[in-house]
Amino acid sequence: MNACDLSRFLGDDGHLTEDERQLLGRARALIPLLAERAPAATAARNVPPETIAEYHAAGILKLLQPKRFGGLQGRFSLFSQIVEELTYGCASSARVYAVLAEHQWIIAGYPEAAQIDVWGENPDAVASSSLAPRAAAKPVAGGWRLSGRYTFSSGCDYAQWAILGAFLGELGDPRHVAYLLVPLAEVEIVDDWQVLGLAGTGSKSLVLDDVFIPQHRCVMVSDLFAGAPPGARVHPDYPIVRAPRGFLVSYSLPPVAIALGRRALDIVCRDLATRVSRGVTKMAASEVVQMTVGEAAAAIDAATSLLHHGRRASTEAVSSGRRITEAEALRARRDMVYAQHQVGWALERLCELSGARWVYDTDPLQEIRRDVMTILTHHAASRSAGFAPYGHMLLSRGRD
Repeated sequence: MNACDLSRFLGDDGHLTEDERQLLGRARALIPLLAERAPAATAARNVPPETIAEYHAAGILKLLQPKRFGGLQGRFSLFSQIVEELTYGCASSARVYAVLAEHQWIIAGYPEAAQIDVWGENPDAVASSSLAPRAAAKPVAGGWRLSGRYTFSSGCDYAQWAILGAFLGELGDPRHVAYLLVPLAEVEIVDDWQVLGLAGTGSKSLVLDDVFIPQHRCVMVSDLFAGAPPGARVHPDYPIVRAPRGFLVSYSLPPVAIALGRRALDIVCRDLATRVSRGVTKMAASEVVQMTVGEAAAAIDAATSLLHHGRRASTEAVSSGRRITEAEALRARRDMVYAQHQVGWALERLCELSGARWVYDTDPLQEIRRDVMTILTHHAASRSAGFAPYGHMLLSRGRD
């Protein structure tokens, strides 16, 4: 994608401060480089090391890191915009950026001693994760011991730490789920990432064998979602550490799917504008083609509007210092789940219009479809997790 093509996709930066515009500009300068390396990332099943080095050099991995530890302590909406725009270069590279940069926010919620462990001697340290609780931690003097296999750890080859979900009580009890911080030097990385889509994320598995985790390297998930983690007292001047996790996290990974939808629409429209079907029919002249493209565009535009409006409104709400309600957090999750599935629906229509061409490995539409299909399997796109709590809330109000 050249600079002329790219300009049509980039968001408005007029509302940003000069420092924010400069940071966004450095991120945008990486987009053509990511596009150039995208085939290599897919083939290697990992983001190239030079991409991670450029993320560090551009300063974008420090966007959500607290100032006390060398970070920029920035706004979540800017982070989300960078995720979206990097996707125009390479979806896998944008996804890895989203994971590594967003985890700086999680780390900022830990007790002070844990943050010193991570950033005290290395302010450039980042963490990968496997957040779904897959094992029960065994309580021992001074902390816990953890064993188990943790999958889908995107960017783990370039991280120094891992954030792992675990039960601190009975296995399967959602009231006692915690995120435990573990040095990746104490973890085995297993290369099992042979997958349908997002191949370049290097989302390998982490295997732990009776690893000791000190008590201070723990944060309860319930505290993060309540906006009351220990780190809120460590960084009283940083509003997002006090924001309920469910209110902001919905704008972290979903921008990748939504940007891919816009890329797919652009590819199909450019192709169909001049294509002649079986040497006879001008496809752009078909009312059926026009209607399908129009409907797919409406779905993608609706998803994009939900993303842009939601992340702007959520950042303004958090910055105001007011209390974020449970209903607001549930709605944010609902909207972003809906938006991602709108993109999935639109992509099916666009591939149907494109015909057999998209089945070729060399066709850009194929990789986009595989990436979106993979994205829709993630918990961040789960219909049951996104819609059921919101529906339950509405029905509970109806009983009042």
